[in-house]
Amino acid sequence: MMLTQMDRLAVYSVLCFITFCSLVIRSPDQTSIFALAALVASALGLWFELTNSPELEEEEH
Repeated sequence: MMLTQMDRLAVYSVLCFITFCSLVIRSPDQTSIFALAALVASALGLWFELTNSPELEEEEH
């Protein structure tokens, strides 16, 4: 089953929100490198999906 672009954006947004909340809730000495890596990965996924959007390219032309 293939995910649509909106599905992928929703998944990346939820992952970004969850990892951001986990970083904010924890104390600074309990910060996990995996949570930071997940936040960066989900933010990169969001950026990649938004910059390579066919719908946005159609509107620009």
